[in-house]
Amino acid sequence: MAKYSNPFRALKNRDYFLFWLPQSISLIGTRIDTTLRGWVAVNLFEENKAAGFIGLIALLKGLPTVILSPACGVIIDWFGPKNVLLLTQIVDALNATLMAYLVYRNILNAVQLLVLSVVMGISQAFYLPSRNSFVGSIVPRNLLSNALALHAMIFNLARMIGPSIAGFVVEYKGLEFGFVVNALTFLPLIVSLMFIRVQKPVQQHVRRDFFADLKAGIRYVASSRVLLITFLSSTIYAVFGMPYSMLMQAFAKGAVRTGLTGYGLIMGSMGLGALVGAMLAGSLEADTVVKFKEEHFILWIGLSTLVSFLYPPAAYVMSFVNGAAQTIFFNTANTRTQYLSPSHMRGRTMSIYALINTGGSPVGTFLFGLLANAIGIRNTYGVLAFAMIAYFLTRKTVKSLQLDLESLSHVR
Repeated sequence: MAKYSNPFRALKNRDYFLFWLPQSISLIGTRIDTTLRGWVAVNLFEENKAAGFIGLIALLKGLPTVILSPACGVIIDWFGPKNVLLLTQIVDALNATLMAYLVYRNILNAVQLLVLSVVMGISQAFYLPSRNSFVGSIVPRNLLSNALALHAMIFNLARMIGPSIAGFVVEYKGLEFGFVVNALTFLPLIVSLMFIRVQKPVQQHVRRDFFADLKAGIRYVASSRVLLITFLSSTIYAVFGMPYSMLMQAFAKGAVRTGLTGYGLIMGSMGLGALVGAMLAGSLEADTVVKFKEEHFILWIGLSTLVSFLYPPAAYVMSFVNGAAQTIFFNTANTRTQYLSPSHMRGRTMSIYALINTGGSPVGTFLFGLLANAIGIRNTYGVLAFAMIAYFLTRKTVKSLQLDLESLSHVR
């Protein structure tokens, strides 16, 4: 029988609570910012060019993480995750403040938006690993998984309500006020970080053979058929599944024929689905999750995209299905990767997994944004849908791509 514990037990840790609460506010601000930047891009260009520019923004925000990840880890070890995390929050707050000023003065142009997106991407490259490392430094090992689950919960809540808040703020106060709100949401976390005690000392940087360790990680992944196929599914998900939400500003305006408020409702529906998916996946034991056939969730992502393509107003409902399927897929692939990785190899296997998701999503969004410029955003969603459905059918028919997941019960 599964053993259940208090799902909020990590919040009893003083330092984690001081991080979690203001981080919740900051994540909502980040979702507001993401919504508004995409909407600014939509209104800077003609309808047939907006999707391509949104894709370019996503690419510029994602590439720094891919390029800088190894260097980021070294810098975090040198200066400590708390200090690096604090710096990223200050940079992001200044970025949002500058966006508010440029929009308020009505002088924002495409080049400025791209430059600010690159700056945000560089900050994000440091933010993601420093945040994960920081959480590990302030909670004991027995609370780490619960702390990460609580962070996933607030991320999905922010994903659910952030776009809706953005829509209402812009409707009643204007675009520039939305960016001001985002800038202000960083302040509680910046202040709170100054009062958090880092319990674990920062380790001194040790010289190691980076390339030898990297090759060992690649060899380990290449030797595991289950990991290879799981990573293949993750690539399909990142390239074909993620653009559903990343290009939704253009789809909402060009296919659904709605405004920012309608877009916020669509993304709110997706966030609610993601939250439900996270709760369902989180209620199950890891032994069960790792044996899910992840291609089934790619099918559901593809089918929800297909229905949205055939009848765009259905996106209000299909986004719920899409969000739930994406979250369960992500949880399945993530859990399986960690489940199959020995402790001495886990960092490298997870870095390869993260590279697929971080690199695949902006590349896919960029390419399909360009395709949308050529054939229209609605038709592009049709291409995405058929690609994911085709992958599912291929997995079902090609024997070499089928997995005996029941054998995973004996891994540990």
